[in-house]
Amino acid sequence: MVLGTVAERAGAVAPEWADRPWVVWTVFGVLSVLSAGLAAASRRLDGPTEDGGGLVSGARPGSLHPPHVVLDRVRGRDRELARLMTLLKRPDGRFAVVCAAGGMGKTTLAAALAEYARRKGYAVFWIRWRSPETLSDDFVQTAVGCGLPRSAVSAAQSGSDNLPDAVWRQLAKTKRWLLVVDNADEAERISPQGERVADYRSWIRPYGRGLLLVTSRDTASATWGPAAELIRLEPLRAAAGGRVLLDSAPDGGTLVEAESLAARLGGLPLALQAAGRYVTGSTSRHRDFAAYQSALEEELTALVGADDPRPEDPNVARSTVRRTWEVSLDQLDREGIPLARPLLRQLTLFAEAPVPLAVITPELLTTAVRRPVDQAALDQALAGLERYGLLGVPAEQPPGTGPRTGSVTLHPLVREITALTLATDEPDRLHDHEQATVNALRGEVTTLRTAGAAGWTAAGLLAPHLPLLLDHPSLVPPEDACAALNTLADVLGDAGSYALQLSLRQTVLDHRVELLGERHPDTFTARNHFANSLHCLGRYERSEGIHRQNLADRMRVLGPEHPDTLTSRNNVGYVLHLRGQYAEAAALHAQVLADRTRLLGVDHHLTLASRDNLAKSFDQLGDHTAAATLHTQNIAECTRVLGPDHPLTLTSRDNLAATVNHRGDPTRAAELHRTVFADRTRILGPDHPHTLTSGSNLADALHRLGRHAEAAELLEQILAGRVRVLGADHPDSLGTRSQLALCRSETGRRQRR
Repeated sequence: MVLGTVAERAGAVAPEWADRPWVVWTVFGVLSVLSAGLAAASRRLDGPTEDGGGLVSGARPGSLHPPHVVLDRVRGRDRELARLMTLLKRPDGRFAVVCAAGGMGKTTLAAALAEYARRKGYAVFWIRWRSPETLSDDFVQTAVGCGLPRSAVSAAQSGSDNLPDAVWRQLAKTKRWLLVVDNADEAERISPQGERVADYRSWIRPYGRGLLLVTSRDTASATWGPAAELIRLEPLRAAAGGRVLLDSAPDGGTLVEAESLAARLGGLPLALQAAGRYVTGSTSRHRDFAAYQSALEEELTALVGADDPRPEDPNVARSTVRRTWEVSLDQLDREGIPLARPLLRQLTLFAEAPVPLAVITPELLTTAVRRPVDQAALDQALAGLERYGLLGVPAEQPPGTGPRTGSVTLHPLVREITALTLATDEPDRLHDHEQATVNALRGEVTTLRTAGAAGWTAAGLLAPHLPLLLDHPSLVPPEDACAALNTLADVLGDAGSYALQLSLRQTVLDHRVELLGERHPDTFTARNHFANSLHCLGRYERSEGIHRQNLADRMRVLGPEHPDTLTSRNNVGYVLHLRGQYAEAAALHAQVLADRTRLLGVDHHLTLASRDNLAKSFDQLGDHTAAATLHTQNIAECTRVLGPDHPLTLTSRDNLAATVNHRGDPTRAAELHRTVFADRTRILGPDHPHTLTSGSNLADALHRLGRHAEAAELLEQILAGRVRVLGADHPDSLGTRSQLALCRSETGRRQRR
């Protein structure tokens, strides 16, 4: 890169010698001679130095000293600091790279290690990256400080040796040193043009007997090569962040208040430092943590997002929350990835949740930037943002996850500040970004509506973002927005994701009540959906109350035979059955079955559902023959009308098996349940609530057959699944726990005989 700079100054065409590496390094050394010579002259004026291979005690490269840190006050980095201390003692052919997005405390951690090394008697050298030219000078000064004879420097500078080789030969035979290269974000400029850092032929090498530590925003392993020990920093936990605040503002409040503010700031060290400085400022309006946190909601720009009068200065930008991430985006611009900036700003308009890769499409950015974007350019922008720590991948997401089920995350403060930058720096582009968001969300709902089980994971990822549609009535009519939310909620119900479904149903219900009032038919529908989600989550009493209210309202507004009124009557009966009130449930189901048969027809799917509900009530009332007859009839009709793999067909089959079991034929029941269990596992997946129900029913049949150990083993799996999917307090989880205890008791009793 130095030669590139020289060529630019001299003319557009590089000389022929630029292609010969030994000449390149000769010229590279000559460019360093003046500054190195001046530094040596300065040291001569200061007093005599040793011109041999020993270590010059206390030598430092120029005036670049580590930032001052109090070692005991480096919070929340114990594990990372311990690893660096181990590497300091035994580098073993490795060097360290402390990497993360801007503002994460990389320099502080490096300075803490430098302070530790100084206390232990190591020679500490600190280089702050500025340019390729200054980097070579700083490395030469470091090597001289480690005892490199000036004759060796002169030889390399005259062309008889390779300058980086000469420097690293000295570092390779000198013990007990720490060299920090801070803010080495532009890795491609560290080596001469055409070479990679990972080639280890330039200034970054793993061959010294001390430790080289680099801090960088570049988190890619490929950048630093196989000898690099990457130490990626994450945001501080609330406890550590609270301590950081109290260290800087001891009178700012209690530890609880400090931890609360630290959590609100996302554990970002740069933001915590800014907050501490503000609270202790003599002219600050908010002089404690609680007041500062409260004011954040209204004054984010003034408190955290304030700009500096010199935002173009990289050193200023690095230390300013508002601008620190723009430094990385500027670097990506220089690397030829201009889409990184609009992509990051686009992603901030989604909700504060992992953003599905399924909505991050070329069409999304094409709308946002008003020019065609292809997949290759989008992938390059995503990779660039991840490399500089501006995007993350959820910890629970397995490697190699596909675009339909993968997602990316943003740090909460990166999201807020970048959104603020979009609104203030590019207000004329905000509409395009919002339109892109709306289009992407609606398009993904359309895809998931027909995707079946293959789209269930993607539906869960989309759920937190879809309510954003209601925030843009000028871009999407509220009716269409509610329809999209209901469609996704239906998909989530099919998937058994009832908690996410409930959240969407609640959003639609609140919106309907606000716009239409309590007595509008659309509000009744939203209330019905909400109550159904409640009973799926085991909240039967509240569900019954809402369904009864809805039934009364629909009777009065729509009439007793309106299909929606029949739905409410059916749902009241369904919840009564779940609560054990079988006689009242049977009466309601019989009435609804008769009305639906008459009004909708015998083959309508709601009529088939009513017949199944009535049969279940008969079974619980002890009329197993009538129940078996209805279930058998329903299985035939469901198979003919809906198909053998339809959820209602599987439900009827499972309920018939339960009736057979209750009638006293557990052998036949176990056979039927095992078949349904296998089919539901295949169609719905092993963790679907309906699959877990089939497993529980199979275990009950096995228990009745006296196969208690086998039943207990199966129930352990079912209980784990129900707790994971439905929660420990769901009635189904509690029932399974009781079932399991009974089986274990029987198993133990038989073993004691």
